[in-house]
Amino acid sequence: MPPRRSLSRSRIADMHSLSNVIGARGEKVFELAITDYRNFRRPLFKPGFLGEKWPALDYYVELTGVRGSTPFFFVQVKSTTTGINAHNNTISIQASKAKCDSLFKIPGLTYIVGVHEPERRAFILSMHAKVDKGIYSIPIKYELNSENLQRLHEEVIDFWKKAPHKPAGSYFT
Repeated sequence: MPPRRSLSRSRIADMHSLSNVIGARGEKVFELAITDYRNFRRPLFKPGFLGEKWPALDYYVELTGVRGSTPFFFVQVKSTTTGINAHNNTISIQASKAKCDSLFKIPGLTYIVGVHEPERRAFILSMHAKVDKGIYSIPIKYELNSENLQRLHEEVIDFWKKAPHKPAGSYFT
């Protein structure tokens, strides 16, 4: 058996740096996908990047063009360079059980978006139910294309129509 090679610090730093680049590019791909307006009069969504200090969330996303309210949802973006699995039509991502649990605990709508960075494609998955383990794939049928952007817009509107927007009262009034 050949001797096991250890990774040098510079090689580890290079891998970490590339991972950061892939993640940052994936976030930009998500922003382009969620704001695509080619088949609409205007973008349906307005994403706001929360920064790296938020452990569970990457984006707060508002819906545009909704009269009388500003519905919103939250997104965690996971980027990958791993190819799309043609056998089961999924994209591979890495979202640990702890990450999924933290997303599930947030009141309101939360989603994971997997970005296939080389092809600049984004795929969305709802975090509406507690998972037994992490999430490691997203079906490609949930690509953020015009049809699914419209479905997402409607899903978020429907959620907020049923949910209370403001408390009935407050101590601070």
